[in-house]
Amino acid sequence: MAERNVKLGILLPTRGVLLWNKGVPEVGPIIDLSVCAEELGYDSVFVGDSVLAKPRLEALSVLSAVAVKTSRVKLGTAVFLPCLRDPVFLAYQVATLDIISGGRVILGVGIGPPKPSECEHEFETLGVPFRKRMFYMQEHMALMRKLWTEDDVSFEGRYYQIQNITLEPKPIQRPVPMWIASSIVETAWRRVARFGDGWFPNRVTPGEFAETWGKIKTEAQAQGRKPGIPAWYMTTCLDDDKESAIKNAEEFLLDYYYTPFWGDNIERWGTYGSAENLIECINSFIAAGAEHISLRFTHKNQMAQLERFTKEVLPCLNLD
Repeated sequence: MAERNVKLGILLPTRGVLLWNKGVPEVGPIIDLSVCAEELGYDSVFVGDSVLAKPRLEALSVLSAVAVKTSRVKLGTAVFLPCLRDPVFLAYQVATLDIISGGRVILGVGIGPPKPSECEHEFETLGVPFRKRMFYMQEHMALMRKLWTEDDVSFEGRYYQIQNITLEPKPIQRPVPMWIASSIVETAWRRVARFGDGWFPNRVTPGEFAETWGKIKTEAQAQGRKPGIPAWYMTTCLDDDKESAIKNAEEFLLDYYYTPFWGDNIERWGTYGSAENLIECINSFIAAGAEHISLRFTHKNQMAQLERFTKEVLPCLNLD
């Protein structure tokens, strides 16, 4: 299969299998979707993360299972909340996953939404002051990179301190790439430029994407860093009836986030409706500079959405 310039991935429903099934969640559909995505030529699969606020199957455990059933697709998180874990142990877990997968991990990281209260309670319960979570994440990222690439590491941060630690085994990727999910406000995009290996927003217009990525590149270069990968995390539902597609998306996001999304607001998460709607939207983000697009289908029948997208939308995207 020819290498393409713009990569395409899908989000696995690790929360959906809890929402849509009673009792013990089914893992089989997640593995089947991963294998199918690889067979259909997609470049990556992603899983979300939450420990308490938005219950789901644990992210790194799921990706370990997917790793042994696939051989090519990148294995990512969209997005992971690193500061809910101890940074040394997390670096160890991610390194092991990178080895199991043959160097296929992408760690998409973030600080979570500013609300609802369930998210604040989650951070506080796990020992992280909610209003300081962005600073914890920055220290996590700096410390993990050192552990993945150096021996005899000492680190004196405000929140974390270690002395003379050597992590073994180290990951195949040194370091594992970390893409930061963020908004377009200045403090957020500057954090991406200073700490990220890529940008992974999920609520932007094509114009905002292009403008903000330009700022990130300029700031990263000023810091002596490479800006990394401009990626977009897209929520979508493919349906001939746009009203039905939007209704599905509203219900899906309400279940996921406990917050209603409607009108213009939900359109910022992606697009919904016919193949033509999706083609126009995705190509506009590619024109704005996106080099990786991750699709989250807001529908219970994830396999049907993937297969229909592959048939009706994928051939018309400007991925080369």
